[in-house]
Amino acid sequence: MKHTRIIVTQYGGPDALQVLQEECPEPKKGEVRVRVLAAGVSLPDLLMREGVHPETPPLPFTPGWDLIGVVDQLGAGISGMEPGQLVAALPISGAYAEFVCLPPRELVPAPPKLDPAEAVSLVLNYVTAHQMLHRSGKVRTGQRVLVHGAAGGVGSALLQLGRLAGLEMYGTCSSRTASAVSAVGAVPIDYRQLDFVKEIHRVTNEGVDVVFDGIGGAHIWRDGQDRARVQRVVI
Repeated sequence: MKHTRIIVTQYGGPDALQVLQEECPEPKKGEVRVRVLAAGVSLPDLLMREGVHPETPPLPFTPGWDLIGVVDQLGAGISGMEPGQLVAALPISGAYAEFVCLPPRELVPAPPKLDPAEAVSLVLNYVTAHQMLHRSGKVRTGQRVLVHGAAGGVGSALLQLGRLAGLEMYGTCSSRTASAVSAVGAVPIDYRQLDFVKEIHRVTNEGVDVVFDGIGGAHIWRDGQDRARVQRVVI
C-alpha cells in the first residue's frame, strides 16, 4: 500500500516542501501505526524547514510536531490500544504524512468526538503553555503576568490557561488582535503604539510577577526593567 508524506531535502521557504509517495510504513515490534487525520503547522515547523531550529533533524526529513490520528495497526507486543482509537501525539517531526509509526508511550488517547483539525491546535501550543506556566513560571493564583505575542498560538493558550489559574493577565498584541486578547480576560497592550514597560507601570503601579516572552531579542532586556517586581522571565 502506498502513502504520501512531505519531505524537506533542502532548507528554505514553502517551496522546500516536496511530496513523496512511497510504501506505507509497517509497524515494528513495540510500535503503533497511526493514520494521521490532522497535523499542526507551528512556528517550530517553519524554523525546522529553514534549518534554524535546534531540534531540526538531518536532511531529508518530514516535518510535523503534532498530530491527531487513529490507530491503524498494532505491531507485535502492543496491548491496551485498539484499531480505530483516536489519539494525539507530539513526535516533534514526522507528522506531515498519511501514516506514521510511533511507540505507544508517545500516544495519548483523545475523546472520540473531537474534530481533528480543531484538536490538533491544542497539542503543541497548550503543552508548551502549560509547561511555561506551571513548570518554568511556577505561577500562583493572583499573580500578575505579561504575555508577549498574546494573540499567537502559544500566547492565546497562556492566556486561557492563565485565566483558569486565576492570574491577572496583560498581553502585547496589535490593535487588530486586541479584541481576541480581551475575550480571554487579559488587558491588551498595543506594542506598535505603546511602550509596554511604561504601560505596565501605568496600569499596575507595581509591574508584573512573571513575563512570558516568545519573542526574545531586545524584549529580554526590557522585560526585566521592573526588577523590583519581576520574579522571572520565561522564554
